[in-house]
Amino acid sequence: MPSIYLFRLKAIKAAQGALFEKRISREEFLTSVIESKPSEELREGYIWHVGNVLNVGKDGLLFAAGRTTKKSKELYDEESGDFIQVEDEESPFTYVYYDRKYSILAIEPKSKLSPTVKGIANNLEKLFNQQALVHDFGAKIEISEIWDPEDFLKQIRDAYSVVGFTVEFSNPNPFDVEADFHGPMERYLESTGGKKGKTTVQGDDLDRNSIEKVTRSVASTGNDASARIRHEEKQRPVTRHLRGDPVSIAFDEEERQEPKGLMERIREAYARIRRQDKE
Repeated sequence: MPSIYLFRLKAIKAAQGALFEKRISREEFLTSVIESKPSEELREGYIWHVGNVLNVGKDGLLFAAGRTTKKSKELYDEESGDFIQVEDEESPFTYVYYDRKYSILAIEPKSKLSPTVKGIANNLEKLFNQQALVHDFGAKIEISEIWDPEDFLKQIRDAYSVVGFTVEFSNPNPFDVEADFHGPMERYLESTGGKKGKTTVQGDDLDRNSIEKVTRSVASTGNDASARIRHEEKQRPVTRHLRGDPVSIAFDEEERQEPKGLMERIREAYARIRRQDKE
């Protein structure tokens, strides 16, 4: 059964300038980049493309992403009775779903494109960042995995004590990050012109509910978190990381023909991470 994997698509403004404030929203900007059907030679002989862009409901897009490679084939020519070499092209592709509201990409793996789905995401990121539209707006696009937080949170809930908690954060994407801590940290990073930040809190036993709220927020943005936990009273603390398993959704071939239904499942998977009701 095939699966799709969830990624966060970010458009980050340059340290200087007023990107997205008046001329265009992030949602409009990212949609324009995809709908422009970019095509670029990312390395010699490997040209990556976006195509087959379709609207899925009110806030969704479905598109194909793939690459063209030129290969030399050795053939036998029946008419001449000779062996010959001919140039041929191969263009494997996969399907990508994009939720405009929360800026989520769901990518289906394709081994002919890359051994890992992260490899496909990396090449899409490079493709988008080489487009004139992105350069003109002084923007940078990042695509990062959305981590499944459940195993990490279970270890925290089951721990005897949580004595440390570290959060990574990056430039803001104005969606639904946790308001009390995560949002201000992103804004602080932006105001200083930084690219990435990290903060740590320590104590005898940190509040699990607060940790869960921030962890779910961090997971949804594609960043990492870690916790120092004790499983028993006198045990030395051990470190556990959020980064591990990306969120994936298994589906069958019939669902491929119904992109609206699959898009809804993508949104439900995201809502489970954030533990929120869909609007």
